[in-house]
Amino acid sequence: MRTMFSRQLIEARHEMLSIYEALDLSLHDAVRSFVTDDTALAERTKREVGRIEARCDNLEVVCYNLISMQGPMASDFRTLQTINFVNYNLQRISDKVFRIARAARKKVKADIELPAELIELIEREATFVYRVLGLSVSALVSNDMTLAGDLLDQDGPVHEIYEEFFRTYNRMNTGEMADEDSLDDLRRVIMVARYLDRIASISIDAASRIIFMLTGRRLSLADAADADEGELEDMRIPSGEGVILNPEADVRYVSRLPLDEVSEDLAKLIKRVKDGEIEE
Repeated sequence: MRTMFSRQLIEARHEMLSIYEALDLSLHDAVRSFVTDDTALAERTKREVGRIEARCDNLEVVCYNLISMQGPMASDFRTLQTINFVNYNLQRISDKVFRIARAARKKVKADIELPAELIELIEREATFVYRVLGLSVSALVSNDMTLAGDLLDQDGPVHEIYEEFFRTYNRMNTGEMADEDSLDDLRRVIMVARYLDRIASISIDAASRIIFMLTGRRLSLADAADADEGELEDMRIPSGEGVILNPEADVRYVSRLPLDEVSEDLAKLIKRVKDGEIEE
């Protein structure tokens, strides 16, 4: 019975990582569809997000079934709590990715032509958001509390570009858009900058739970960032019998992520997967 529980727990963790990867790639597609006015890609992205949301719903059910039927203790329970918490935040991210893809269609349908400067800001902001997601996944795969603590520094550039976007937008002349429907369409389109800003913050929140899983302490990211690596490692407690934290096994579920958006350690593992050095 416990062998089955251990296997299901590992499978739930792998599904969480796989969903994270799928959302990351879908965000790339959503932003690309927005920047290039590719409505076909926007529609495909919306359908993919729908499939991802169904996977999130199923993962939530699996976790609650394991909690209620297996009565896990200590670190096994913390692992399930962490998977559920990350999954909840992935559902929040999926909503924002869907909205970006929908905004891409709205932009074309309403014939809204944003100034090149605003499009460039969206692309720049997205580049930083991809990095946040990649490092969040890296922390979860590598069980790296130091990396999780460093994520706070990654949020600043995203928010700065978001604010720059709206400062630039506020200088635009929208007076000629007299009717309310046109203004509403424009609002929906420019909210893409806000969605990207929120995705970065939500991803950081999700990755922060790794600290609780590994230490049993409700340590904030700010506190983790202030602690040195030795202090964090001293807080680490042994994993339970059902928890097998093995980056070489976990990396297969995030191996499609761009290498320049993940940590150096995870990039090396992904390369090893692609070179056939890490097998099933």
